[in-house]
Amino acid sequence: MKNNPEPEKGTRFILHTSAPIDNCKTNKIVFSEKNIGQVNRLVSKYGDKIKQVHLHGKIAELEYLNKDYSGMIKIFAGNKEDVIRHSRMLQERMCYICPEFPVEKLVDVSFITSMGIAVDLLYRIDHMEGAAVLQILNHYLHHTPLEIPVEPFHYILMSKLKEREVTLWHLHLLSSGRLKKYFESIPRKHPGCMSCSHFHFCFSWAKYKKETCELWQAILDIIQKNATEIKRHMHRRQPTPPSRSRRGRQG
Repeated sequence: MKNNPEPEKGTRFILHTSAPIDNCKTNKIVFSEKNIGQVNRLVSKYGDKIKQVHLHGKIAELEYLNKDYSGMIKIFAGNKEDVIRHSRMLQERMCYICPEFPVEKLVDVSFITSMGIAVDLLYRIDHMEGAAVLQILNHYLHHTPLEIPVEPFHYILMSKLKEREVTLWHLHLLSSGRLKKYFESIPRKHPGCMSCSHFHFCFSWAKYKKETCELWQAILDIIQKNATEIKRHMHRRQPTPPSRSRRGRQG
C-alpha cells in the first residue's frame, strides 16, 4: 500500500457489509475520492463483516486498498487496456472484472480469463445481445480447460448443485426490504411470473429491470439442465455399497 495515497478525483470505493458497521444504518457504504484512509481503517477493523469491495475508477487505484483485505474485490473496468496493464495485480488480489466496456462476443471475456482473472457479467447481461450471453455461458459450461469463474453463471450453477437458496436480488446486493411494495404487486402486475419454473430464483427481477425476461429464462434453463446432468453423473460415479450377503461372506 502506498504512503499518503491520493486516489484520482472521482474514484469510488463501495463496501458491502454483512451487517451495519461503524454506527451506519446501511449495509452499503460509499466512499469517494480521497477517503481511502477511512476505507482502510474500516477494512482493518471490520474485515470479517465486509462481503465485497467494489472499485469504480482506474484499476491502478486498487494499489491503495489495504493488502490485508482478502475478501471479494470487484473492479468496474472502463477499458480492456487497463485490465491488461494491471493484470498481475488483479491476479494477485484475486479480483473480478466487471466490464463497463461493451461485451459483444466471447473474445471480450476470454481475453480476461486467459490471463487468470475472473469475470463478472452480472451488471452487463441486461445490456448485451442474447446470442453473445448464451455463447459465453456455453463456453463456460463446456470448455474443459477453463478454470476461471465467469459470473454470475458459476455462482448460480454452484448454488443449484449445492441446493443453496439464492436469488437475483441477492446477487445484486439489493435489500428486499426496500422493495416490499414491488414484491406485493407481482401477482397483479406480473401474474405470469407466479407459474414460471424460475420464479424462486428470479422473483421478477427481470421484469423489474426490463419488460422481457426471455434471456434470463434461457440462461436459467441451460444452467439447470447442466446442474441436473452433473448431479446424475456424480451419482453414477458413487461406489455401490456391498450387499448384506456379501458383507456376511467377508466377515
